[in-house]
Amino acid sequence: MKKTGNIFIFASLMITFLLWLLAKDSFFEIVGQPIIAINQLTALLGTVFFVWSMVLATRLDFLEMLFGGLDKVYKKHRRVSEIGAVLILLHPLALAINPSKINLKYFFPVHRNISINIAVYSFWIFTAAIILTLVVRQIKLPYHFWKQTHKFLNLAMLLALFHIVTVKSDTSFFVPLGVWMYMFTGFGVAGGIYMTFFYNKFGPKYKYKIVKIKRYKDIHDVYLRPMNHKLLHKVAQYAYISFISEDISKEVHPYCITSLPGDELLRFSIKELGDYTQNLSRLRAGDKAAIYGPYGHLGERFNENKNSVFIAGGIGIAPFLSMFKKASLIKNNNLVNLFYCTKYKKETAFEPELIKIANSNKNLNYYNQCSREPGGCHLSAKQVKNSIPNTGGTNIYLCGPVKMIKQFEKDLINEGFLKENIILEDFEMI
Repeated sequence: MKKTGNIFIFASLMITFLLWLLAKDSFFEIVGQPIIAINQLTALLGTVFFVWSMVLATRLDFLEMLFGGLDKVYKKHRRVSEIGAVLILLHPLALAINPSKINLKYFFPVHRNISINIAVYSFWIFTAAIILTLVVRQIKLPYHFWKQTHKFLNLAMLLALFHIVTVKSDTSFFVPLGVWMYMFTGFGVAGGIYMTFFYNKFGPKYKYKIVKIKRYKDIHDVYLRPMNHKLLHKVAQYAYISFISEDISKEVHPYCITSLPGDELLRFSIKELGDYTQNLSRLRAGDKAAIYGPYGHLGERFNENKNSVFIAGGIGIAPFLSMFKKASLIKNNNLVNLFYCTKYKKETAFEPELIKIANSNKNLNYYNQCSREPGGCHLSAKQVKNSIPNTGGTNIYLCGPVKMIKQFEKDLINEGFLKENIILEDFEMI
């Protein structure tokens, strides 16, 4: 499933490259002017990568199917954005480099040709968005600030489309290449317009009202009732929520659904991790919420007749709340072990609930592994292996910090677990 999306990306790049080759009168036109060839290819392929970046940000259902979950979609979104950024930066650089002299005017809108000036504006908007994303990652600027400024990428894509349509190049001289690039860039523009202007109205939106809120430590358990249509979700899925309250902003953030699909109320268990979540203490019963989703494929294979191991780090415990509850209701002999990894005992969330669930079914086991308590240590793949009867008949589910689950995946494979039986989710927005 995951490879299907990669095939589509690769195919779009190959089509672009082959059409560019067909636009040439001869191979000597390429080798005789390598700088021009590099300039053209970086522009075309960089545009294709950025189009995919815009499309992958739309959260459309078919993308989850192609890439194996929204977390995988966003990882691919980041990767194609990074590659596109490098190619876009190389485009004016290739123009500026000349065997006889360096011409920096291609970095500035000082040309008589408006199409080139438009390309320069598009380049600098792309560059500003890239720099801002890197800054956000390094110094942890508020996510909503990055999200608002990131919308300028839509403008950059529109300017890039205008440049492609109007510039005198292979896209204007060779009709198949021109039609392909106009059409493909149009997809990127459409994706940006959809997310900016139409997702909030026409996306998978549900209206809910807060019925009650339970708070303990730094966790907010928010229970909501549908105002019209009910959100149909599966275990371990998440949704984007915008709380409608006078006391907090209407920012949209993703949170895990911790209720079961058949429960009367929809439950979100939200940990305070930043400025926005700290303000959730101002929420009250009666406040409303717009919910978009559901998303996620972590629990999709839980119906398989296999033993299961859940490994959670930090707030990665949230999706396993519903999976553990569902496991307690299933009448079979499959073993289900939940390992909850924290630094200290005080960091464990939902422990009374998890212990109660484990005690309700003899096939369920709950373990809290505290790495920094006296005598504590990190959970090892060998411990996991020793807790179950066999490795081949066990599905391993991982959710938590990216570093942790990536290393754990390698360790589990070294202990004999099958890679195809390891299901992980490492959702990162930026």
